[in-house]
Amino acid sequence: MKSIAPLAVSLLSAFTVHANDLDVWSGPSPDKAFLAAERRIPDADMVQRLDLDGTRVVISSLDRSGTIGSVYASHEFARRLVTQIRWSPDSKFLLFTTSSSGGHSPWHFETYVFSISDRTFRVMDDLVGPITDPKLEFTPPDIVILKVRDYSHEYGEPGDSKQVRVRLSEVVRKMRVDE
Repeated sequence: MKSIAPLAVSLLSAFTVHANDLDVWSGPSPDKAFLAAERRIPDADMVQRLDLDGTRVVISSLDRSGTIGSVYASHEFARRLVTQIRWSPDSKFLLFTTSSSGGHSPWHFETYVFSISDRTFRVMDDLVGPITDPKLEFTPPDIVILKVRDYSHEYGEPGDSKQVRVRLSEVVRKMRVDE
């Protein structure tokens, strides 16, 4: 088991660090009980094609000393690359936006939620509609502010967006589990 110094955990919670040369991000939950890590994975059959890459997200437990414990949950997202990833202020959810690794539908950022309580990765888009901006904004305890496609116009274009506020604890069970 790896050990992360308490100072390192403290610094990780203050900054989002992207090591582009390693294609990896990690960050502890605000309550320091879990560590989430995201890493790009190449397509198994066509390693040379970057447009087929995907992402693996792994959540591990952390003990009080900052030692990484067992894997709590792990999931692969084929042909999706994480654009932004963030813990909810209450540490109960990990939310992340993704883009197509092949550049398809560049206006759409498929968004996923990991729920600590039931260890599931769920699809946010099915509930709120297509997310059109990769930026995530939270207000405590678990309210996320997103921009979604606005279909109120007769000919709603992908650039037409509206802002929605979603309390994750109230709606996460209504979202489809990503298998």
